[in-house]
Amino acid sequence: MSGRYLLWAEVQQWKAKRTTMSNSWCYLLTRYGEEKGKPTRDEISAAIKELYEENLPGMTEGDYEEHGAGSLRYGYDDGPMYVLEITRHGTARLEEWADQDYEIELCPVKEAEALSQEKAALLWEHLAAGEIEAVRLYFQMP
Repeated sequence: MSGRYLLWAEVQQWKAKRTTMSNSWCYLLTRYGEEKGKPTRDEISAAIKELYEENLPGMTEGDYEEHGAGSLRYGYDDGPMYVLEITRHGTARLEEWADQDYEIELCPVKEAEALSQEKAALLWEHLAAGEIEAVRLYFQMP
């Protein structure tokens, strides 16, 4: 993931611009590649369960590892965009981008480990609702 970090003044411009943006969107990409626009709480819960509960007949450890994460993207037509990936082992990664092109990172990737199934679902629900600060807060906790 290459790109440059924005300077403080540029970040402030993005924050100011964000208040005027009206076209938000959200997409859930499930573990096995199904994409859902504006996912419901039930769809988020099912996607998290699919990540954490590995009990499909005929699947091997290698199969599960190959499809080891899901992600939820929330953003605005003109930027910014937030991506929250959660892995099968409970690692969460939060990325913040200036726009949908993944060219300019707004800050370094934040990572948290040992995420419970319940906390994973809650974080995706917060992001899907546009509650960015609630998601960021989790990554600041010790």
